[in-house]
Amino acid sequence: MDAAITVIQRGLPEHLREAGVILFDDAFGDKLRIAIPDPEQRLAFMTRVLCGEHAVVARRGDELLGMLGLSSGSGRYRGGLLDVPWDPRPYRHLLGLRGSLRAVLGLRLAEHHPAVDELYVDGVAVAPAARGEGIGTRLLHEAVTVAREDGLRWLRLHVVDTNPRAQALYERLGFRVTGVEKTRPLDRWLGYDAIISMEMPVEMAGGRRD
Repeated sequence: MDAAITVIQRGLPEHLREAGVILFDDAFGDKLRIAIPDPEQRLAFMTRVLCGEHAVVARRGDELLGMLGLSSGSGRYRGGLLDVPWDPRPYRHLLGLRGSLRAVLGLRLAEHHPAVDELYVDGVAVAPAARGEGIGTRLLHEAVTVAREDGLRWLRLHVVDTNPRAQALYERLGFRVTGVEKTRPLDRWLGYDAIISMEMPVEMAGGRRD
């Protein structure tokens, strides 16, 4: 395979796991720091709980260009990209007693619970060097294909209000805003004021375009 060809595939290859964790933390660390403030501990924790089978990735050879996670109410993507159990004991050696409790509770309480007819996109992360290449669009088209194969009716996601570029991309693809949740009084600490909910009927989506 030509290393210059960008490949969109389901599943994060194990040899790219570390790169996937770093990419996801670069994109969503501001959200995750509520549960795990220390960056090194957060990376170690995510290395343990990230479910590569629930990812769609873009790569060029062994270079990871982008990634998104998938979560469904039933079936093959149940549990989402971060597979965090309620039991904090396996993570005490990484985070300590209080830290492991905070991480598990923070992430479990904040997670989205998809309905049986929807596929939830856990987040779209694109490497800085690959931005502007249409990687996010191709990843989302693959998510649409997954939803169609599984007979699901809706694709849903969230985006923060400080990322208008991502929101504009989602709107171009057919997503519409369904709700806005204010983050006060944590907005100054988080760096954004609101979380925007968006959805798209799978039957209205453009589908796969490789």
